[in-house]
Amino acid sequence: MASSEPQLSPSTDETTNYARLCRLLVDVGSQVLRDTFDGIHPQTALQTVLTQPPHNATLHNLKTKKIINSSQWGDLFPAVPSSVSSHKFDITLLVVLLRNICGLAPPAAGWDALPPDLDNSKQANIARVKYYRNKVYGHANQASVDDAAFNRYWLAISNAITGLVGGKYAADMTNLKVGSMDPALEEHYKERLRQWKKDEDSFKEKLEEMDENMRKGLEKIEGDMGKGLEQIEKIKDDMGNIGEKLESLMNRTEEMADEDAETRAGSNVNNIDLQVYVNLPVPVVTAIPSSQGLLSRTGTYS
Repeated sequence: MASSEPQLSPSTDETTNYARLCRLLVDVGSQVLRDTFDGIHPQTALQTVLTQPPHNATLHNLKTKKIINSSQWGDLFPAVPSSVSSHKFDITLLVVLLRNICGLAPPAAGWDALPPDLDNSKQANIARVKYYRNKVYGHANQASVDDAAFNRYWLAISNAITGLVGGKYAADMTNLKVGSMDPALEEHYKERLRQWKKDEDSFKEKLEEMDENMRKGLEKIEGDMGKGLEQIEKIKDDMGNIGEKLESLMNRTEEMADEDAETRAGSNVNNIDLQVYVNLPVPVVTAIPSSQGLLSRTGTYS
């Protein structure tokens, strides 16, 4: 009878090297990120941090953008609020929280680039863990790493871990480096690293989509503002034209008023002349009898 168990490839030094790096990143790396988060937001205050401004609004926005999925949301806001614990947060959620609600400014080169050696800040070491996670995952197709690359990656990752939490996990890292690993355990950690990378890529795509939407929104606002400024300038020009026309109209009105006043003044002079003429004494001629006939007598009407 054929077995239903999956057939595992035999281990080699190179495949074991890859599996050890996967385990270092998944087991120790995730715990270190959790310790870093707890150092910023202790368990005793976590419920308050998640449910109060400003972080609550940030988390709702991340959920709306589907950067936080439903399962992760349930871990952040369980049915019994007081039971919330970072121990239930997966490694992808821890990275999202560290980047968004922990007050950590992005490293100078960004979250996805390898920081300079002299930068030993929290955010720089978080970025290093992620950077070397990607470097290790670059070997996923072959699932093998030669000894030289293994030692180089191990040193860089362990230094980043020590930079975050000191020597807390030094003994664990030594055991992982030299301890035995059976093929089933190797496959388990390979799959967990694969899932972490997949979730991280999805998170990154959504962030890029958010950035693109914001860029388009800003461009639209700038375009609308440009159109608004053009309209304001046009209104100002129109108002200038209206002012000129009003000034011209007022000047014409004043000219017409002056002309009308002059006309009325001339009319008054004529009236005075007429009145003088009318009021001049009018000679009156009356006839009186005389011995030689009628004599004229001149008089006036006053």
